Amino acid sequence: MVIKYIDKIIKAGAVSALIGTFILILLVLVIVIFPIQKNCDYDNEDCQYISTAPNILKTVVAPQTLVISLLTIAAGILIFRFGTWFKLKKSNL
Repeated sequence: MVIKYIDKIIKAGAVSALIGTFILILLVLVIVIFPIQKNCDYDNEDCQYISTAPNILKTVVAPQTLVISLLTIAAGILIFRFGTWFKLKKSNL
């Protein structure tokens, strides 16, 4: 039954990796287009990093976005590789 849907599983992995790549590209573009400003107190210990992006895009500039992007890419590649491995394994039997 799994072999019946293996092509759809492979395509889902490829789409997942592509979505993760788009998220990563969006993060890089927002950081490049709207630079980050460093605001420090007088003692240079308590610094805040603030994005100059509009409010809608400020949510993109976060460490969580990078983690989500990389995990989505990794999961997509894992699904894609497992699907192609399984397809080749079943066709050789």
